[in-house]
Amino acid sequence: MAERRAYIDRAAVPNGEWGTPPELFERCQRLWGEFTLDPATTCGRHGRPTNRLPTYAFYCYGCDDDGLVQPWRDHRVFLNPPYDKNLPIWTARCALRVASFTCALLPVRTGRPWWQKHVLAADAVVYLPGRLKFVGAPNSAPFDSALVLWWQAPK
Repeated sequence: MAERRAYIDRAAVPNGEWGTPPELFERCQRLWGEFTLDPATTCGRHGRPTNRLPTYAFYCYGCDDDGLVQPWRDHRVFLNPPYDKNLPIWTARCALRVASFTCALLPVRTGRPWWQKHVLAADAVVYLPGRLKFVGAPNSAPFDSALVLWWQAPK
């Protein structure tokens, strides 16, 4: 069995899904404009949202769709990926700059290889003050958070 690293406090949120606080998403939209894709939402099949956690973008990919392999090209992406063993894969996809603009809400893990390789290569990192209270979590997160921004160079 492969080694599993704990990226989250599994007692607080056992599935790794930390729902984006609505006020944070609204602030991101005011700063950077409308987002067209959420590739890691908790919606059901083929972009039909459930009411478990908020979905903010016009298009979304849920668990059944695997947003890691779906097209992001020409989208303005807001990403709050599951904070699990696949987090390095999500940040690698962001670092490819396939989308025209990507804003990822990530746990701050400055010592992890994925942070060193993908986040430090981003265009901007905005460290958020305090600890976020995520949707669906009983308390504030046990980790700091950052918004990481990648964008394509003008053509």
